[in-house]
Amino acid sequence: MSSFYWYERDPELYKAEVMAMKKFFPSFKINQLQDGSGRLYWRGKVQPTGPNGMVWDLMLIYKNNHPYTADKEYGGSIQILPVSPRLKDIARNLPLRPEVGLGLGLPHIYRANFGRNEEYFICTADPKYFKAGQDRSTSAASALSWACKWIVLCEMWLNGEISDDVALEGNY
Repeated sequence: MSSFYWYERDPELYKAEVMAMKKFFPSFKINQLQDGSGRLYWRGKVQPTGPNGMVWDLMLIYKNNHPYTADKEYGGSIQILPVSPRLKDIARNLPLRPEVGLGLGLPHIYRANFGRNEEYFICTADPKYFKAGQDRSTSAASALSWACKWIVLCEMWLNGEISDDVALEGNY
């Protein structure tokens, strides 16, 4: 009988995920959500724009179907949730511009339920770029790398250093 949890079904993938995160993001720690879902997550802080930039406290939450993505599902099977700063709070403080970020106020984010709350997540994987298969998959380390790139661009956009076109179209 196959386990419901990806990390039990594929212990080699689990080991590879842990090794990649320890190599590239050693300050992040793995844990299990306490909501009964069995979902694993990494949590840690990054400051991609350097000492003058914001410190981002992030959760990288695996869906139980990792590694998997549906054709139209953004973010893949690893969700990136900024705990601090919260994307909802940043978006609330921006001028209302429905054309930005699916009307959410920030480019390249999506909303989904997390527990009892609706949260905004960083979109780190376009479905056409998410890799899933027996010999490779998009990992937490690669998703976090994309999130760091997004943070740099988001901070530059918020500071007026790059245009809406660059932020929205992803021409980077």
